[in-house]
Amino acid sequence: MSASDITTFLPGMYYAVTARDNNEDCRNYEQVFDIPEFYSNAGTNCFVQCGVCGQHMEILTATLLDPQPEVT
Repeated sequence: MSASDITTFLPGMYYAVTARDNNEDCRNYEQVFDIPEFYSNAGTNCFVQCGVCGQHMEILTATLLDPQPEVT
């Protein structure tokens, strides 16, 4: 089960996430990416999109950042 299946993202918060590309036709297939500041927006429909193939990647881990980054 992936983090995207089990994680409830809080609205308006930043997370450190890892995501894997599962598109067999993409050159990023099975590569895992670290996203150090992932913003949850409203807490729903949270996804990482591959910059090559444009498909949603599987979120493997999600850790709430503490402290949260300061936004100016």
